[in-house]
This record gives sequence, structure tokens and C-alpha cells, in this order.
Amino acid sequence: MTFANHLAEHIRSPAPNAFSDACLEAATQAILDTVGVTLAGAVTNTAKIIASTASLGQGPCHIIGGSQQCDPLNAALLNGTAAHALDFDDMNQNMMGHPSVALVPSLFALGEQTNASGCEILRAYLVGFETACKLGRAVTYAHHDKGWHGTATIGIFGAVAACCTLLKYDTTITAQALSIATSLASGIRANFGTMTKPLHAGHAGRNAIFAALAAKEGFTANALAFEANQGFFDVFLGTNIARPERALEKWYDPPEILDPGVCLKLYPSGAHTHPFIEMVRSLVAEHSLSIEMIERIDVLSEQSRHDHINRPDPHSGLEAKWSIHYLLARTLTDGWPKLSHFSDSATKAPNVRALMARVHAKAHPDMDASWANKYGGEVVITTTHGQQHHAKIEHMIARGPSNPMSDKELRTKFLDCALYSIPEYQAENLFIDLKSLAKQKTVTPLLGKTQLEI
Repeated sequence: MTFANHLAEHIRSPAPNAFSDACLEAATQAILDTVGVTLAGAVTNTAKIIASTASLGQGPCHIIGGSQQCDPLNAALLNGTAAHALDFDDMNQNMMGHPSVALVPSLFALGEQTNASGCEILRAYLVGFETACKLGRAVTYAHHDKGWHGTATIGIFGAVAACCTLLKYDTTITAQALSIATSLASGIRANFGTMTKPLHAGHAGRNAIFAALAAKEGFTANALAFEANQGFFDVFLGTNIARPERALEKWYDPPEILDPGVCLKLYPSGAHTHPFIEMVRSLVAEHSLSIEMIERIDVLSEQSRHDHINRPDPHSGLEAKWSIHYLLARTLTDGWPKLSHFSDSATKAPNVRALMARVHAKAHPDMDASWANKYGGEVVITTTHGQQHHAKIEHMIARGPSNPMSDKELRTKFLDCALYSIPEYQAENLFIDLKSLAKQKTVTPLLGKTQLEI
């Protein structure tokens, strides 16, 4: 049996615990979060340029944060690109990327076309998430190190699995769609830091729909497209490095969405900075520290991480996303950094600039190169009375199952993002509807609320 067929069998036969209450809740939060960041990303030049250059066909699918409806392929392209435009979307370590920006836009596009229910969307999302993470395990971190962007190159297969699940395709058609997708997977890390990075996500969702629909019509691909010489594993990694057997092991044991889980970004900054924001927030709350009580904050991290975040004088909002000095100053003044804090003018706020001088970054003396793949470090806050408060995190990628967002934090982030495209009352109603996604009989009215009401 081919690899694609083995994979398709797993996709078509989810385990009983795949749709547990905990899994459905995690999926609901991830989808809600994705809609929020899409509403914020919709106003960026990245999203606007793609929308202006795409030739939109007529269709039932809403462009989130826009004013039009179009065909499923373009809806997935536009919404996926907008969802990743700010790099504020969720993450997963095993797939080495951002799962939901490939999954959600493609599912919503097909969901509107097929009149799918919220529960059907959630179940398909969970199958897609599991698929992407299992394939991420198969290609190992060497795939990432080689220069591929897992959000696109792995995310497309998760999106194919999700689409085929939603469309109720059998194993044969699902396997064919997966084989077609091996030639549509793309995205290189050299384009990080440009508009093309979020385009990777848009194309992953769009191409997944294309592969699924084409397979249904009998479009052909090599059944051995994954394992063949010059096939996916060989080209994207090397046959001696890939571990395809890992993609076929222990499905939903435990579910990938719970372990290691989907990680939501509470802060619109580089993921390497998040543990330090968390530590400062925790120490300030634990010791009831006011700004006036803090003399200095020392930030210690592994050398390569230090090189990324040691930016004591950021000159733009984009650079500020990686400046631990700016981010911790904003944490002290505003509770935590928010999207509005990353305009160029916001980074020049005098009170924030004054606090930045109290933040001192340096390489940790006890964290060698083995820490390079860990998201963590140590913080020391020294008070004006000479007291020192320490915190250390060894590894934390955004907010995962062991450190989830509170309902307040989730709502705050959602509204912070949504208000870039829709008014507050509309955003509040949309938040409530997304929280109860499993009860929605169809997703179309819900997606209608992502556009400005007239």
C-alpha cells in the first residue's frame, strides 16, 4: 500500500477520542483566534495587494474584513494571506509552522459552498490538524533547517485532509488529492520578512481545495508521489533523513491538538520574546511591583536568541516586534504589548522610551547552543530597594495547553484585532458566535459578520 493510501486511511478513520470535548474546545479557540487575526490582517498592504491582483470569480464565500464574496479558491487565498499577514496566528512545534492559517480559510471557503455546520468544520479541522502534525514529525526539523516553510509545505496536506473530510471523500479520492498536493506544496524561508511569507499560507489553503476538487473529478497523480525517487520526501528532505513511518504512528494517541497542542500568540511580537513577557507579567503580579519600584530588568537568553531580541533602539514598529527592551517597557505600561503599539509613532512614546533604558539584555552564561531550539530564558527584576526577583522558563512557544489563554485574554486579543475591520458591537457578537461554533447550523451567517455591516 502506498504512503498516500496509508495516510488517507488514517484521515478517513479518526479515533473516538479525536473529537473529545477538550479537542473541540481547543479547535474552537484556534478558529476564533484565526478569524480575529484575519480581521486585523485584512487592512494590511499585504492583503490589499493580493485582493487587488486576484481575479475574483463569483461565489458564496466571504472575504473576511472585506466587502465582497467570491469563489472558494480565491476566498482561501485571500483569507489565508490576511490571516498570516501580521504573524499573529497560532503555532505548532511538530509541524514547524502555523497550522490554522492553512486549515481555517480552506474549510470556511468549502463550508460556505457546501452549507456546512459549525460542528462539521470543527471535526474536519481536527483531522487536518492531526495530519499536518504527523507529517511534521515525518520530515523532522531538518525540513525546516533546509529552508522550507512548514506552514505551507506541511500545512497544505493538513488542509487537504480537512477538505476531504468536510467533503466526505473516500480513501481513494483522499489519497489522490494528497498525491496531487505534493506538487503544489511550496514556500521557502528565504522569503521570511516579506509579503510573500503570508502568501505561503494563502496558497496552501487555496491549493488544498484545488487538489481535493481535482481529485474528485479524476485528475491523476503518481500514487507513489510521497515515497518515490524524486518524490516529496526525497525532494523536500532526502530519503535518508525523512522518517515517513512517524506520520503513520499513534494517531490521536494523544491528539496532537492537546499534546504538544495548538499555541496561540497573545503578543504580536516574535515568538522568542513571549517567555520574557510572560515572566515579567508574572513577577509584577506576584510581587505587586509598580513601575516606580523597578530599577532594572535583566533579560538573559541563549546567544542566538539574544542576537534576535537585543534591540535597545528600534526605529520602526516592525523592528519593535523583536526588541525585548520595547516589549517589556510596553508590558509595564499597558499590561502586555498589543497591535496598536507597533505603529512607528507608538514606538517613540516618551514614557515607553524612558522605561526601555531600564531593560538590559545579555547572553545567559549557562545556556549553550543546545538551548537554541528552546523558547525560553531567565529574567531578573531588581527593585529600587535592592530586592531581586527571578523567573526562568526553559521552553514555551506562545500559549499552549499547559499555559492557556484566559477567556479575558482571548477576548481582549480578538477585539484588539477585529476592531481594525469591524465596529465593536459587531465584533462582540462575532466573538460570541465563534465561541459557540459547534452549535452553528451553518457557517455562512457567521462569516457574514466578518464584513462591515451596512
